[in-house]
Amino acid sequence: MGSITVKADRSTVKAGDKVTFNGRTKGLKVGTKLVLQHEKSGKWNALNASTTVKNGSSYSLTAKLNTKGQEHLRIAAGTTYSPTVTVKVN
Repeated sequence: MGSITVKADRSTVKAGDKVTFNGRTKGLKVGTKLVLQHEKSGKWNALNASTTVKNGSSYSLTAKLNTKGQEHLRIAAGTTYSPTVTVKVN
């Protein structure tokens, strides 16, 4: 069973701005695909943002957030998920 940490570089952005998510993984192989997901109506949906696990078990992923309001986001690799981070989009 693996684990993923996540940290957003900003907690508040304007609609259309980019946010970079960084973190580390444990128990996931280098090259494993990581996908950014957001929660909408109680369901987690993949956003058009992905990356892979790098040497040293780290990753960095940048995504443009367009939907105004509180975005609840996480990083997923198969059935392994990071904790949720919240970014406010104005």
